[in-house]
Amino acid sequence: MILRAAAIDIGTNSTRLLVAEKKDDEINILNRSLEITRLGEGVDKSALLNENAVARVLKALKNFREILLKYNVENIKIVGTSALRDVKNAEMLSDKMKEQLGMELEIISGEKEAELNYKGTAAAIENKFLLIDIGGGSTEFIWPKKDGKLKDSLIFKSLDIGCVRMTERFIDNPAVILPDREAESIAEYTSKLLIENEINITSDFFIKGVGGTITTLAAIKLGLEKYDSSQIENLSLTADDLFSIYSKLKNTPLIKREKIKGLQPKRADIITAGVIILITILKHLDADKIIVSDRDILCGLIFEQLK
Repeated sequence: MILRAAAIDIGTNSTRLLVAEKKDDEINILNRSLEITRLGEGVDKSALLNENAVARVLKALKNFREILLKYNVENIKIVGTSALRDVKNAEMLSDKMKEQLGMELEIISGEKEAELNYKGTAAAIENKFLLIDIGGGSTEFIWPKKDGKLKDSLIFKSLDIGCVRMTERFIDNPAVILPDREAESIAEYTSKLLIENEINITSDFFIKGVGGTITTLAAIKLGLEKYDSSQIENLSLTADDLFSIYSKLKNTPLIKREKIKGLQPKRADIITAGVIILITILKHLDADKIIVSDRDILCGLIFEQLK
């Protein structure tokens, strides 16, 4: 028997689709799609969605609906994350999704987002690990308690540090070379939240990273002309890799940054904040590398539907 399911994640920076099927207890990916929709534009300051951002998401969802029809998928789960958690007018999007597309939106907590990310990644490994997902509006951390077993006694934490949020808050002009003081402000703010929220692990854990920021940094390291998840999965990003990428991004104006291999042009204005966040996290954890995974919240949603 073949079962099919789809998951859509409406995030602060992007809207993503994953279509998969289960056959003979194996789950196979049929389609991955992503559109940069920047729903969280201006949300850090206003706590409100704006009409242009909502329109971008609705356009992406209309495109995704065609893909769903192509694959004849009826089981669909759509979730909203950081930006939709933060705003006072989430119904601006959810009402239009229902009226125009017949789609139901569930806004999930940061803890649930972290749990789904962990489910998506833990399906592929058996070791103890800390999972990090740097999104547009927040960063999620998930790990087992000391002496806890995999998927047992998990700790979930969601911090309001994300690429879009940090860019809007600390970078005056993303189009120019990044001033040192602005980079330092992002690092200091990130470090402050890591300490306040007691993000700590023991040395027997290894660190996995998921989400668009981290997979983009991996694609930049590889210089990918076209994104290829098979090359990204289990790639190691060392501290030296990240400092090299940071130096390149920081000292390159946007018009040239958009042309860097592996970097989607629509991410070019926020990716520098993302690499600063990741470097600061690894420094805080006294870690020298992170292992990249393309299995994240979307895989977690698929596994929940097809288990």
